[in-house]
Amino acid sequence: MAKGRYWSFGGLLLLSLWQPAAGQTGLEPFPPERVLEALDLARPELASVRAAAADFPLAMARLAAYYAQRTAVRYDARSKPADAARIARADGVLAHVFDLGFGYAPQRYGEDIDWMADPVGDIEWVAAMQRFYWQAPLLEAWEATRDRKYAQGWVRLTSDWIRKHPVDPAHFAWLDIQVGLRAAAWAAAFNRLRGSGVIEGPFLATLLAGVVDHGRKISLYPRRTAHNKAVIEAVGLLRLAIMFPELRDSRRWIEQAWELLADNVARQVTPEGVQREWSPSYHKLVASLLVEALALARDNGYEAPQSLRQLTEKMFDFWLAMTAPDGHAPMFGDSMRRAGARPDPGPLLVAAKLFGRPELAAVAEGRSGPRPAWLSRAFPLSGMYFLRSGWDPEAIFLALHSSPPAISGHDQPDNGTFELYAGAGWLIIDSGAYAYPNTPFAAERDWFRRTAAHATLTLNGADSANAPRHLLWWSGAHGDVLVFENESYPRLVHRRTVFFPGRRSIVLVEEALGDAPGALEVHFPFAPGKVKLGPGGHSARTEFSAGTNLLLFAPPDADAELKLAKGQVSFELNRKEPRWVATFRLHRQAPAVLLTVLLPYSTGTPPEVAARLSGGFTPGDARLTVDLSVAGERWRLRRDLAAQSASLDREP
Repeated sequence: MAKGRYWSFGGLLLLSLWQPAAGQTGLEPFPPERVLEALDLARPELASVRAAAADFPLAMARLAAYYAQRTAVRYDARSKPADAARIARADGVLAHVFDLGFGYAPQRYGEDIDWMADPVGDIEWVAAMQRFYWQAPLLEAWEATRDRKYAQGWVRLTSDWIRKHPVDPAHFAWLDIQVGLRAAAWAAAFNRLRGSGVIEGPFLATLLAGVVDHGRKISLYPRRTAHNKAVIEAVGLLRLAIMFPELRDSRRWIEQAWELLADNVARQVTPEGVQREWSPSYHKLVASLLVEALALARDNGYEAPQSLRQLTEKMFDFWLAMTAPDGHAPMFGDSMRRAGARPDPGPLLVAAKLFGRPELAAVAEGRSGPRPAWLSRAFPLSGMYFLRSGWDPEAIFLALHSSPPAISGHDQPDNGTFELYAGAGWLIIDSGAYAYPNTPFAAERDWFRRTAAHATLTLNGADSANAPRHLLWWSGAHGDVLVFENESYPRLVHRRTVFFPGRRSIVLVEEALGDAPGALEVHFPFAPGKVKLGPGGHSARTEFSAGTNLLLFAPPDADAELKLAKGQVSFELNRKEPRWVATFRLHRQAPAVLLTVLLPYSTGTPPEVAARLSGGFTPGDARLTVDLSVAGERWRLRRDLAAQSASLDREP
């Protein structure tokens, strides 16, 4: 019989102002000396604690001994192996020197820690301190060395934090995201340190009282708006309840966590399985939280809502579709992509086991094994599209984004944009996020977010609206065809047609529909490296010293001028680097059309390319035909919006 059976349920911008619901008041901290009242002492395994209830120190000593030996709770304990650098960071934490990243140097806090201090002028740093991000090196060092000083350091610092931060739902330290992440951090730390010998009675009473405060805060004041923070908070409640089933409220917390998750996820994830912030990084965050919570519940005999499980599996279908050959995802919205090794495969491995999907594990680890039967996928309700030539490391991968308004500020005004990967490298790259608001670099955030920094069309360089419309998706043996449009500006619609003939080259047809006056430009932001304009001013190509290069081509009779300008890209928070952006400036105002070809190639000289619009095409026509020649190979590309048909025909 499953424990905590689910019976029924109802239908990373940092700052959010929290307001209690009408009639609700603040919480009083739960007294550590009353922690036995929070326990279900009728549980058989707590018999020795119950027998000593009249002697509080003895009862707590027995409870600590029980926890040190407890085997009934199965808890995920994935951790990084601690190398010398991580152990050095742990030693720094013991000396109150915190290294939280974000591009900042380690910060020394002094003997008496002010946990709300902001030594770098970045609210993300303060939030990270409140979320207990600093504990990871201590736990890793303890597991690597078994030196009790690291476990004792966690106890000392956690005691200090609890003493200085009594529960207060209106305080920054007790906002939804802080509470959810800290709850999960405490559960993980307790699981790894409970047998260390440092979790003794007095601290255990303090910690359990803090756990009760966290559970009560989430339970009484849950975030219900659709957002990743709501998932973070509810998963934190679930993790505390599973880690501490001895608490009287744990069963109720589990049921409430399922109710919150089932309701919120259904509202923040599309039926296609795409998280509505339209940011791959935040999609991964929510999907990871959910799949690991589902696996944890399964391992401990708790039944989750079937609808939540099904929608989570769909989220991993999308994760699989948006995964490039190097294992990374596009940088749409506030997403980041660190160069180097493949991303952590952990969540995909958990999903592969939970859902019986071995292809998830094979793709996550970049190894041989089963692959999905499909190559390219469209998610039209979500405005996300992924075209690929194969699942091998050298494959061509094209990701496009044209989504409805998002549920948060993590999206950008970039509908129509795309990223291109080929031959083991990224060639066309999104601008990235660079910074969050209320940080030292916030003034530059809008530069990276603006429409002109993305691979799409602009009018007078202004930011566009996100008002998309899906028009056509066709996928066949010889390639893919995609058409969507976006009402980017008043009286101007940007329609983009994408042909992927032979899954070796990309043909784009931009239509500016309407009568809005002003300058039309189409932007192509390259990966960092050398870029050279071609003869005649209608092409550009990368000149990377290794790997695959990219040719950007427009027909010589294109009514546009191509220029190169210096741009920027940010792969990590608070860090940026230069790159080149090629921009076609159309000579006509709307209505207008531009035909371009993107051709990845590995030879020293790009192949010969020719392309033209056929049949007297006028912007806005339902029928479109393109004649294409690449290295002597000729194609006729067609789409018909009225008939909802397309074809990619290789000609003799």
